[in-house]
Amino acid sequence: MIDWDLWHTLLAVFRHGTYLSAARALQVDPTTIGRKIKTLERQLGYKLFVRENDRLYPTTQCEDLLPNIEAAAEALRGIDAEAAKGDQGTIWRDVRITAPPFLVLHLLAPHLGDLIQNLRVNAELIGTADKRLLSRREVDIALRIEDDPTEDMATTNLVRATRIGEIRYGVYYARHIDPDTVPWAGIVERTRRTTGTDAQNKVAGAEGIRYRVNRFEELCQLTAGGSAKAMLPKLVAGRDGRLTSDGETVLRQSLWMFYHKQDEDTGYLVAMRERIANLVHEMLEG
Repeated sequence: MIDWDLWHTLLAVFRHGTYLSAARALQVDPTTIGRKIKTLERQLGYKLFVRENDRLYPTTQCEDLLPNIEAAAEALRGIDAEAAKGDQGTIWRDVRITAPPFLVLHLLAPHLGDLIQNLRVNAELIGTADKRLLSRREVDIALRIEDDPTEDMATTNLVRATRIGEIRYGVYYARHIDPDTVPWAGIVERTRRTTGTDAQNKVAGAEGIRYRVNRFEELCQLTAGGSAKAMLPKLVAGRDGRLTSDGETVLRQSLWMFYHKQDEDTGYLVAMRERIANLVHEMLEG
């Protein structure tokens, strides 16, 4: 099922003729409009607009869609009008999303406005890898970096798991240093071994890891200061102008989305999960 917000964006571009005008109408950034149109085109498998003299015009395939989209938009406006008449007013729901801290900071938080747009939800982001929050129903959606989710809560009858992308890592160091002159730094190893800790030890080799910190944010700062080199997520280090790399990917880890089985068909949560999956594809896979 395609997220209604993507159809809503298509309708705005059709009515206003440019990403800029559509963005003003929807009160978002023009790049957000362009990203959503590309997402919709990818899901449909064909182009929706062509540009002529600085204006966007719908393709023939897009024109075939427009009557149904406009009818759906009109129906939704009618529903909103009826709902507004009730004593309860518009219903707002709380959505709690948990993910490793670096994914909250660099992936979810910068795009939270897009993720909840037009959904009438209050969103809470929780930066933790604690899986118990989902099993206790303290959160609605959990993003986790897992080697094999079947070993854990995804095997229960109450939780579902979907692979939505991968986290890629490279070796980074400060631009102003010779990487051969500084030691390795890494993440503190947990009780349970993972491919991540194994990979950082393998990359460091016989030299070993001299400095260890708890989170990728601290590791990034340590590396950017020129004190060490480290294996870092490209999502984090690749956007830090103080760091450089040879571009090689030294590790790929699967990113999974966990959610409750009973929420499989809950409309606003389905929309949130689809938007998160699309965001991951654009930011990590694109």
